[in-house]
Amino acid sequence: MARLDEQDFDEKRLSRRQRRKQGELFAYIILVVTILLVVGVIGVGVHFLRGFIKDRTPEPEVVETEATQEESAAVIETPTETPEPQEYTQEDLFKEITDTVLGEMSLEDKVAGLFIVTPEQLTGVETAVKAGSGTQEALSTYAVGGIMYAPKNIKSTDQIKEMLDATASMCKYPVFTILSQQAGDSDSVKETLSLTPQQEITDEETSHSAGLDVGSQLFKYSFNFAVMPSVEVSEESLFGQEPGTVKKNASAYALGLKESGITACGALFPAKADTASEMAAIDVSKDDLVLSQYEAFKEAIDSGSCNAIMVTNASFPQVTGDNTPASLSGTMIGEELRGTLGFDGIVITAPLSEGAITEYYTSSEAAVAAINAGADMICVPENFTESYEALLSAVQSGSISESRIDESLRRIFKIKYADRVDQISEN
Repeated sequence: MARLDEQDFDEKRLSRRQRRKQGELFAYIILVVTILLVVGVIGVGVHFLRGFIKDRTPEPEVVETEATQEESAAVIETPTETPEPQEYTQEDLFKEITDTVLGEMSLEDKVAGLFIVTPEQLTGVETAVKAGSGTQEALSTYAVGGIMYAPKNIKSTDQIKEMLDATASMCKYPVFTILSQQAGDSDSVKETLSLTPQQEITDEETSHSAGLDVGSQLFKYSFNFAVMPSVEVSEESLFGQEPGTVKKNASAYALGLKESGITACGALFPAKADTASEMAAIDVSKDDLVLSQYEAFKEAIDSGSCNAIMVTNASFPQVTGDNTPASLSGTMIGEELRGTLGFDGIVITAPLSEGAITEYYTSSEAAVAAINAGADMICVPENFTESYEALLSAVQSGSISESRIDESLRRIFKIKYADRVDQISEN
């Protein structure tokens, strides 16, 4: 009984202790809350008191010294740097134009653009003296890069201008309207188009004047390309018999053509020969060519007066090691003309309808060989349709890459679209 009373006493004592702790905790909480309220009231009062004092206190007058004004002006007037608009160079504009054109061209049009044909090859007529529906239909199928006119196509000034203007208007892309070397040497053409220079060629000045005279006449009748000048070091040369004389006079003549709006095509690289009916192998060494013909062509190339060069159908076995015509030779085009002489313009074959080609190659073989050798344009093949189909098939099969075709077209477009780049640049 005493043990139970003792337990009961302990429980009551524990209960009183817990109530006492709860009371102390409650009192502590009340104290903290009271302190917080007091601090809050004091803070609000201080805030309002400061605001009241600020409103009642007049602001001090701001006196700007000269130094302060200058410092403020300097800070305010410092312009924000803005990036300058990027200016397009002519190379940028040309690339944009050619990329756009090439991107829209079909493969068929690209391949056709590497061909120079006669109006008869294009239309199938015996002698073309007018551009009509037959020309329009043919050009819609074959977007050729150039059309070469011979003496039989030129009857009068009005006739040839009308023919060339109509032809150009029918083309999908700009076209070279070309006066052939044969037509340029023809007395009837010279007389009809007034292509005789006003004075005899004796030096650079008269050569340049002659180029201007001939170029102005050609341009007037809507030609834009001429297989001129004949860069020949011989007794028959129009520009002299010595390499030093020929290179200066031929280059000056080409510059006159160019300034008149005519693309000058130097002929024939590396040397002229009779290739009309059969093979012509010229037995000269590279050293001989370097001291004569190469010197003359190099001047025209370095001066920029000749944007195109026609390669002969003659062969040079001492240079190439075989009888491959220069127009189909990678050695003569790639290593010599492009490499040794540094020419990056349009390389055109001599007419592939000549006997030096047709006696040994089919039209298909010659066209493919010319492009593989590095030529950009195939001039007057024996059979245009066969040549075109063979080259198209070679690209479609992958034996010639499309990028190789584009490479030549870029060189061609650099001339054809030059005026458009200039117009954009001026604007």
